[in-house]
Amino acid sequence: MQTIIAQSHVSARPSVFAQQDAYKPAPIPCYFRRGASTSPSALGRAQLAGNPTRVIVVAAAATTAAGPASIPHWKQAINELDKPRDQRKVMICQVAPAVRVAIAECFGLAPGATTPGQLAESLRRLGFDMVFDTLYGADLTIMEEGTELIHRLQSSLEANPHGEEPLPMFTSCCPGWVALLEKSYPDLIPYVSSCKSPQMMLGAMVKTYLAEKRGISPNDICMVSIMPCVRKQGEADRDWFCSSGAGVRDVDHVITTTELGSILKERNINLPELPEGDWDQPLGTGSGAGVIFGTTGGVMEAALRTAYELVTKQPLPRLNLSEVRGMDGIKETEVKMVPPAGSKFAELVAARAAAKAVDEAAASAGAIKWDGGAGFSNDEGANGLTLRVAVANGLGNAKKLLTKMQSGECKYDFVEIMACPAGCVGGGGQPRSSDKQITAKRQQAIYNLDERSTIRRSHENPAIQTAYQDFLGEPNGPKAHELLHTHYVPGGVETSE
Repeated sequence: MQTIIAQSHVSARPSVFAQQDAYKPAPIPCYFRRGASTSPSALGRAQLAGNPTRVIVVAAAATTAAGPASIPHWKQAINELDKPRDQRKVMICQVAPAVRVAIAECFGLAPGATTPGQLAESLRRLGFDMVFDTLYGADLTIMEEGTELIHRLQSSLEANPHGEEPLPMFTSCCPGWVALLEKSYPDLIPYVSSCKSPQMMLGAMVKTYLAEKRGISPNDICMVSIMPCVRKQGEADRDWFCSSGAGVRDVDHVITTTELGSILKERNINLPELPEGDWDQPLGTGSGAGVIFGTTGGVMEAALRTAYELVTKQPLPRLNLSEVRGMDGIKETEVKMVPPAGSKFAELVAARAAAKAVDEAAASAGAIKWDGGAGFSNDEGANGLTLRVAVANGLGNAKKLLTKMQSGECKYDFVEIMACPAGCVGGGGQPRSSDKQITAKRQQAIYNLDERSTIRRSHENPAIQTAYQDFLGEPNGPKAHELLHTHYVPGGVETSE
């Protein structure tokens, strides 16, 4: 295990987080229950058995504006796209990070051989009116998830000045992990980030923020996602993902990478030969942090780039966190964060240091009455706060990691779980390949895009800053919570046709 350490000093640089203390969510349980069952608890089983309303019927899935659900979603999207422009909805699509590196394989090329600009141009030639980048949604996710992590850390420090128990907080971007969580680990739901996935955040922003700016009724928008994951349609079908009103889904249809490749070839749109196109604005700008969402460890790495700066007021000294990269099943590291003197975090860290010193003295010299931290100084918190993080690559490794955490064998504060080996680049909607190194090659292509990005931290994305200033308010604030956060269902969501 390696530790990333950096001292920090107060920075005068303006931040979108400047007024974040104006709103704080209710305290969240801060202790991971050791020995928790990997199946629903007795209370959970009783609730599942006695609460028929748990079974949520997704009525919107039975029929759509394009036709019955028996028609594949890619076909429904194309049917709507093929209508005369004056008779169809406004067709908008978004493209996930992992798609841009794998779509070239549909044309016999190496991962990353075509550019994101060519991909945007191909979608415009298919007939989409606007083409947005899910990187924008990923940056939104980091703003919300990073802030949520900091709030949970602060709550933990305030509630437990005498202890160093882990939070932990789990990421929530992967629908495969969410399905496992709801069905097999419902006791862990309080420890999972409430953030929607980037796909769903961008869908919500399209049918609220964009619709308002462009004067378009959300009912007149057909939102299509191009995703590497076969579970993303099921995610989009969740009954409560209707930010603009009942029955108006944030994301209408999902097309996989492989399906898009087939559609482009069928329509003689030769992706490798296309000129560079542009993403539409204001939801088309993303950072390098958003790009790395496409591979295992990327969500963790992107979140730390922002969370570290939120606590220390200084940029993370090393953006490429090799400790959470690669194809290992379980990866772990520690990140030391030293908050600036005078900050709330410095006060809380110092209080914990003072409490620890008193506890140690009491253990060796008899009973000592603790003064509640009233006599501590900021110097006592100079060693900062150590954030313990882990990444599980694939659900098999996730189960192993959870078992160790439940037994107390290991402790973490922040955990990323991805259902597919290598993360989204290895998703079930990606092109099949006989190359055993294909996911590693896609992963490297993702990192190359990050390295070439002008902006590599989500909170530095000017389009994100504008959205918070003009529409969302502060990260984790009331409006952001309403549009960008979700909840989970013990036992899972069942759909009926």
